[in-house]
This record gives sequence, structure tokens and C-alpha cells, in this order.
Amino acid sequence: MLITGIVGQNGVNDTANLVNSIFSSTGKKISIVDAKNLAGLDSKRIKSYVFELLKSGIDILILKINLQNSGEEILESIHFDVMIYTDKADEFKEDQGNDHEHFLKRMISLLDEKGIAILNADDSEIIQFVQGMKHPIVTYGFNSKASVTTSSIGDPVFNGNFICSLQQTISTKNGRMIEPQEYIIPVQAGDTDSYNILAAASFAIVNGVDLNSLAPSGMKLQ
Repeated sequence: MLITGIVGQNGVNDTANLVNSIFSSTGKKISIVDAKNLAGLDSKRIKSYVFELLKSGIDILILKINLQNSGEEILESIHFDVMIYTDKADEFKEDQGNDHEHFLKRMISLLDEKGIAILNADDSEIIQFVQGMKHPIVTYGFNSKASVTTSSIGDPVFNGNFICSLQQTISTKNGRMIEPQEYIIPVQAGDTDSYNILAAASFAIVNGVDLNSLAPSGMKLQ
């Protein structure tokens, strides 16, 4: 079972729902849990809880983590395979500057030894902070250095599809190499934030999902 943390103050719920839409369409069973609902459980009960999910056939466990529950000791009992960080430094208030750095450092520390961090490439503070980090990093955003970005031509949403591009070769969790390519992802019309779509798309690519295969199914991200 893949254990993922989606962490931040903003975009956590939407990113989790997008991930759920993508993987449910591929037949995977997803469990999304708010970390605050696990507060008070000891290490033994957490491990038992994860084991029960595994027995019930859950393929991906997603824990939603925000600044308020990032310090929960129960998180130390979980080995995260992937961390998706949805915030940018400028979204923290001026008096929360140190909280932002502490929050990010805390989340990275919870990654498994072979865990992957998915971060916003448009935040120079974040990218500078993780320089030299031992874990693989996949970035998303709108600049030329992001691993996953939108199409360079006009609006990323065209005819009900979101156009995103993998700009560099990356390795999936199972070791398969994915070459640069463009993806056409069906999305629901509405206010879905492009950053959240890119974060969810990055997670899907890292886990070997061919996002282009979603279009023929008629499924739309929402």
C-alpha cells in the first residue's frame, strides 16, 4: 500500500480529490483520512489501522496534513512513500515565516528513506530550502525548471481538457523511466486550481499512470 501525505494550508482537499478521481478511474482503491482524526492513537494502534486498510485492499492511503496537526506524534509511526506539498512561502503570513520553514522541514523528515517529495517549483524559497536533500524531488509549476508544467501555448485548459507537460525524464516509484511528453487531462469546468491539477498529475506520473489514458474513459477530474 502506498502511503501519501498531502500537506499544506491551501489546496489539500482539492488535490486529494483530484488524486482520488485519477486513481479511482484506474481501478485503484483510495482511502483519504484527515490526520487530525488519528490524533490520540498510539503507535501500536496506528500500525494496526494501516494493516487493516491493507487487508481490506486499499491501494493508496492519503493523509491530509495541515500546519495545526503537523506536529502530531502519530505521524512518526507512519512511513510516507510520497509527500505532496501544496503551499507557497508567500501564502504564509509575515508572522508565520518560521512556521513555513519548520512545517516543510517536518514534512520532509517524515518521508521514507526512498520517499519522493513533490513540490511547487514556482516558490524559490522552497526550492532553495531543499537543495541537497537526499530524497528525489519532482516539481510542478509554471516555470521552465518545473518537472511538470502546463502547455506553453496559451490557456492550459482547452476544450474541457487540461494540457500539461512532463519536461524532464523521471523515474516512477517502481523504477520505470518516463520520458518527456505532453498529457491531455479531462477536467470539469469550474474553479479547479491549476496548481492542484499539476500536483495531482505529478503524483500520478510518479506512480506510473498514463494520464492520456483518462480521456477515452470519459472521466473528468473534479
